[in-house]
Amino acid sequence: IDSARFDEVVIVPAGSPWQRVTLASPTDRLAMVKLALSDRKVTVSDCEIKRSGPTYAIDTVKELANSFSAESISWVIGSDAFASIESWHEIEALAKKVSFLVVTRPGGAVIQAPTYIRWEIVEIAALAISATEIRAQLAAGDDCSEQLPSAVATYIRDNGLYGASR
Repeated sequence: IDSARFDEVVIVPAGSPWQRVTLASPTDRLAMVKLALSDRKVTVSDCEIKRSGPTYAIDTVKELANSFSAESISWVIGSDAFASIESWHEIEALAKKVSFLVVTRPGGAVIQAPTYIRWEIVEIAALAISATEIRAQLAAGDDCSEQLPSAVATYIRDNGLYGASR
């Protein structure tokens, strides 16, 4: 995403997402995000990591709106996650507070959304591989260092995450 488009970019690693199982701890995910983005002009928020219980996007947006003075909030989301957007907790309330920037992967599927959701597609020079595929490769013992920032690959290996060998 072209960060020049925004006054501020805030990255929020998932705390305890209610719709999926995470394989790394919230603390590990926060550490990996910070390592991956250490050379970027972004803010990494631990607001979901600090929140107990299931984390919902609507609560995160409310918290961020109180912390940052933004006229509008854009929620950047992958097309795979956006495909199930209607099942999100309080999606109609969330849709009133944010617009969605849907990032597509090369060869991605056609995207549709309810009319009450404001969204646009953003194409980026992304790898043609998903995080799920990278985790599967790590579990199989494959070297994924070319697909990850070196500091993140080292962290994963050193901490034995996703089945990576130490």
